[in-house]
Amino acid sequence: MQMESQRTLKLLLPKGSLQADTLEMFQRAGYELNGYNVTDRSYRATFHNDSEFQIKISRPQEIPVYVGMDDFYDVGITGQDWVEETDADVEEILPLEYGHIDIILAVREERDDINTFDDLVNLSERDILISTEYLNIAEKYILEKTESRVAPTILTPWKRLNTRGTYQSPITLMLSFGATEGKPPEEADAIIDNSTTSRRTLKANELKVIELLRESESTLIANPKALRDSWKQEKIEELKQTLQKGLRRRRSQALRGHI
Repeated sequence: MQMESQRTLKLLLPKGSLQADTLEMFQRAGYELNGYNVTDRSYRATFHNDSEFQIKISRPQEIPVYVGMDDFYDVGITGQDWVEETDADVEEILPLEYGHIDIILAVREERDDINTFDDLVNLSERDILISTEYLNIAEKYILEKTESRVAPTILTPWKRLNTRGTYQSPITLMLSFGATEGKPPEEADAIIDNSTTSRRTLKANELKVIELLRESESTLIANPKALRDSWKQEKIEELKQTLQKGLRRRRSQALRGHI
């Protein structure tokens, strides 16, 4: 008699800035992860005490896209910023209380005359170049600020686009592949980027925040189709409840540390 193959839940975990806190959260929740230390070079991991997970490690920017695609991945951990930026078809299951960042508009500190988005637009003597990794969030923000009439031009190494809006915009969004804080003043007039609340990197690069666009934290996301599968839905709920226990332990330990 042929044995039925074991079902698995396909999970994507983030590599990079969210990795250490994600590992700590799982450890607090009682999951022992193999192959997920920051020094590991593999892109695959396993739970020592649960073989029903198939785990792969990916960049947070890509995770919402893959989780949102049918039959790719069922669940993942990423930032809320990348869920919005990718407009992926996913459901947020549980905010995870770490990886807090702000998405901000910033200019050089010496620009005492620029303290708002309107200042940036009105005081510019030429078209404005804004460097960003968040093309969609930045475009949405500019459309909101200009009442949906002036869509920015989007410039990437491959294409120049003007996607929406009635009038030609004086603003160009240039796709950044990182180190965005170092772009002004030579390559950009301003940046739209993520920043921790300490703003250390901005200060080190002599930048000041003139607008706050969004706040974000890490989040557990799931594919809607997976949530309609009874076995996967139960497994995702089990994961959620276990992680909630880990978060409660973290809050409790933090409170004791302040007493």
